[in-house]
Amino acid sequence: MRETKITIVTPTYNRAHTLPRVYDSLKNQTFKDFKWIIMDDGSTDNTNEIVSQFQSEGIIDIDYHWNENQHKFITVFEGIKKVQSKYFVIYDSDDSYPANALEILYNEAEKISDQDQFISVMGLSQFENGELVGDKYPNEGFDGTILEMRYKYKVRGDKNGMFITKTYQRLLEKFDYSIYKNKGYIPQSVFFNTYDAKGIKTRFINKVVRNYHLDEDDKQSVSNTRWSGKNTYGLMEGYKSFLNSYGKQLYKYPKALIRNIVGYHLYGILNKKGISELNNGLKYFKVLSLMIYPLSVIYTKLKTS
Repeated sequence: MRETKITIVTPTYNRAHTLPRVYDSLKNQTFKDFKWIIMDDGSTDNTNEIVSQFQSEGIIDIDYHWNENQHKFITVFEGIKKVQSKYFVIYDSDDSYPANALEILYNEAEKISDQDQFISVMGLSQFENGELVGDKYPNEGFDGTILEMRYKYKVRGDKNGMFITKTYQRLLEKFDYSIYKNKGYIPQSVFFNTYDAKGIKTRFINKVVRNYHLDEDDKQSVSNTRWSGKNTYGLMEGYKSFLNSYGKQLYKYPKALIRNIVGYHLYGILNKKGISELNNGLKYFKVLSLMIYPLSVIYTKLKTS
């Protein structure tokens, strides 16, 4: 059986009310050579019925997998392991995508000749009113790292794109994400920091490939719950990953370095960890961490008072 060119991986948890939005945007894609893997992270609503309805229409090739709740970080990787196509995208269960999104990303990825040096093509997101989420990339787009994009060029806002499967899966094989099982929310940056710091490149393009829906009243939205107490462990791990992955590269960006040390301290303190335990988790910057810690304590008190 011929394999499709793109696989869409969608982690979902109790999103029966938003999955039809994703489905409708996929039905309307101008690029048709794709399949959809839906990774259900233990939903207790009628997600399975909704997906069965999608499947019965026979418009899209859909694989549906239900698992006990492991949280998005783990569920995404379990889905990516199932990918056999040349490219894949991670589509959230509450957004939608312009009709030409897959076509844009596929055509741009096919232009990359040295794909072993690249992991993704990353485009832009827009709100429902057409306003861009954050900034455009400089120089009409460029090839480089996420670190450069965020801190050299100071590009802000959520982005979205497509991954090169062989590169991503090769790097994922070396990443032990099992240590984060049953740990709740973990930011995806805990993984992408590891490969981005090694100089694995992304092609950044100034084309819109996602419609971002705020859904401010949706209690299941990570965007609306990530800052709550149950997520502080994952946020601490995100800051630690950033510091340990990029290491001495961060001396080029002193503001970012200090900001991330303070963030690591903040969420470490909220997780009842003292400075000795926090410093034991760092590969670099231990002395700087000690120097900054008293200020972090004051900052934490101000944030939580």
